Amino acid sequence: MSGTPPCGAEPPDAARELTPGDVQAWAEYHFRRTGHRRYARAVRDTVQWDPPPGIDPRTIEGRL
Repeated sequence: MSGTPPCGAEPPDAARELTPGDVQAWAEYHFRRTGHRRYARAVRDTVQWDPPPGIDPRTIEGRL
């Protein structure tokens, strides 16, 4: 990808509502329409850990 400027295209504004399959379908459409062959993806998720019963989360070492 070095030396190739990004085109800046992104899925529609509703991308927050899209499933990974929807994003893949959009990317395939974009590839066919433009001839582009690569795109950069950023994936972010959230994990919540709930301590087992009887463990006070305030006593866990390293707590922020």
